[in-house]
Amino acid sequence: MERSIGIVEFRSIAMGIGAVDAIVRTSDVRILDARTICAGKYYIIFAGSVSAVRSAAQAVGEEFAEFIIDMGELSNVYPQMFYAISQTSEIKDPGAIGVIETLTSPSVLIAADSAIKATDVQLVEIRIARALGGKNICIITGDVSSVTESVRVGIQYARDKGFLVDSQVIPSPHEDLYRAIF
Repeated sequence: MERSIGIVEFRSIAMGIGAVDAIVRTSDVRILDARTICAGKYYIIFAGSVSAVRSAAQAVGEEFAEFIIDMGELSNVYPQMFYAISQTSEIKDPGAIGVIETLTSPSVLIAADSAIKATDVQLVEIRIARALGGKNICIITGDVSSVTESVRVGIQYARDKGFLVDSQVIPSPHEDLYRAIF
């Protein structure tokens, strides 16, 4: 059962492609997404058991360290993470909107995971650096206090690493905003 997600972002497309092979050869993981992204980078998202993801991340970290911009492992992942990564979330009862914008794909996944585990919010979408100038966003919704707290918790890793671009909480979005992002 997939309960863990690994993500790694490379400054080299060639090394990123090579790392996909290394990841699947090392452990019993499934590649959720792997592709080039803006600014000539490459990312890989993979899922599996906690031990399989950890093993694959460790192997890639050792073999490709000089090409890695950022990487992360998420354990005990909520199912809504998988929907948001594939942009298939179904939002019921939208409320306040929270947006977290980062410079790396691992930092936005860590932000999303932290945000949804902090309070009772729904994860709308995770968008990774495609047509975003190398930036990444996650969007959450829920009641104002929950969204505010989730954004506060969600930005910590990115802020500490210098990967946070910005964040925003929109307490009472206009219905046109909901149509634009849902």
